[in-house]
Amino acid sequence: MKEDDVHVFSDGSTHKGNDIQRFFRYGVLVDPELAIYKPWLDAAFVKKLGGRKEMSEYLASVGLPYTMSTEKAYSTDCNLLGATHEAKDLERLDVSMHAVDPIMGVAHWKSDVAIAAEKVDVVFDRGVPKSVAGKSFGTAWELLHHANTVGGRHGLGMSDQIENRVVDAKSRGIYEAPGMALLSLAYERLLSATHNENTTELYASLGRRLGRLLYEGRWYDPECQLLKEALVRWVASAVTGRVTIELRRGDDYTILATEAANATYDPEKLSMERSATAFTPEDRIGALEVQTLSVLDNRSLLAALQKAGVTF
Repeated sequence: MKEDDVHVFSDGSTHKGNDIQRFFRYGVLVDPELAIYKPWLDAAFVKKLGGRKEMSEYLASVGLPYTMSTEKAYSTDCNLLGATHEAKDLERLDVSMHAVDPIMGVAHWKSDVAIAAEKVDVVFDRGVPKSVAGKSFGTAWELLHHANTVGGRHGLGMSDQIENRVVDAKSRGIYEAPGMALLSLAYERLLSATHNENTTELYASLGRRLGRLLYEGRWYDPECQLLKEALVRWVASAVTGRVTIELRRGDDYTILATEAANATYDPEKLSMERSATAFTPEDRIGALEVQTLSVLDNRSLLAALQKAGVTF
């Protein structure tokens, strides 16, 4: 657009959604002179075409009917990472995922859809997926496309979400992300086998914060870069190994085997059977007895509170 001296950008997002903020932030970041024209913020446009239903009716009237019916007022967004389904019907919480026609996979809830169980290997190297179902690829795009194909044929990664939009109000949508769901299953399994609880707790909280910043269109902001650097360097870099998963229907699956190169998990350490480890029964007794002082202090405090009339 800049090469063609075009400095006006238009999209179909509404003032109630998230894309209006994302397009604006990323657009101005690329071109500080960029002007944004949004039809759904134009009073004249909105007065004539107030929503999906009216837009569908208008398109039909000029001989350009939308693929979805006017009654459903249905729309989807889709890219390699996933798909979003939104419709007037889906704004009601008594309408389920069954109203959706999947575009990245199969409708796993339909009894007449045949889905055979399948064993799938997913391999990671330093936090990066390297192969899915025995196939490796030259680019991340090709690998994720294949992961979408594998997960999609089982209906994996479909979810019904009530979420907080950027304007801090609730919305509801149906999402598909078969490839991301498949890779996430393997990554989280290797993560739990590799890192201790304090690290995984930080991973969960910082990852959620990073996800929210991305949701708000802040991927290139300093706070986002800081979080990404920590999660990649100190967490993902150690996630290496192979996970074998049996996929069935939807999110029904079983983890069959886990091979983690940097596993802190060792079956001998906490085996219920007798095993030769540095952690002995005597060590455990000593560790418990160290807690005696705090237990007795708490006992005295509870007795004092009870005497003072505190109920618990």
